[in-house]
Amino acid sequence: MRQQSQAQTLREVNKEATRTQVKLHRLATKPSTASAIAEIEVALEHLKQVKISAADQILQIQAQHLVETASMFYEKDQYAQAMNHIAQAKHLINLITSSDRKRTSIENNSLLEFHTPIKLRAKTNVNLRKEPNTSAPILATLKKDTTLAANASLGSWLRVQTEGNQGWILSTSLEVEE
Repeated sequence: MRQQSQAQTLREVNKEATRTQVKLHRLATKPSTASAIAEIEVALEHLKQVKISAADQILQIQAQHLVETASMFYEKDQYAQAMNHIAQAKHLINLITSSDRKRTSIENNSLLEFHTPIKLRAKTNVNLRKEPNTSAPILATLKKDTTLAANASLGSWLRVQTEGNQGWILSTSLEVEE
């Protein structure tokens, strides 16, 4: 009986949380969305003036893609969708600027999936590894200037896709494809 009561309470709390999320999406207005987009654009401009690591540059590019997508939704009067993308961009910017994150080890980092793959190029010959660590088996050795697409990051490692292979490369070995 007690378990049934707790289960019923949990269902009611979940329903209320869902109703609250729906209300928040309805409250996303044109002015608040425009303001949020502008705020993130300012933060991204600031990041361009600060020296950041190669891994953080990739997160910055992903945040820029999210802002561009948010702007497209804004133009279509889909403010809730735009706000969702802005929230994700803000999270990435917070990751870049967080001093706490800089002190964490790879074991404490979590996998960050990119919504839009980022086109990159190998700065030198690099090893594509099965897992994100230097002792993992090598899947392939990529030549300098090989183009690839990053689709996730874990600490200073990027999960990349090449023609026929997916694996991990240290972000310091890559640069943004121009």
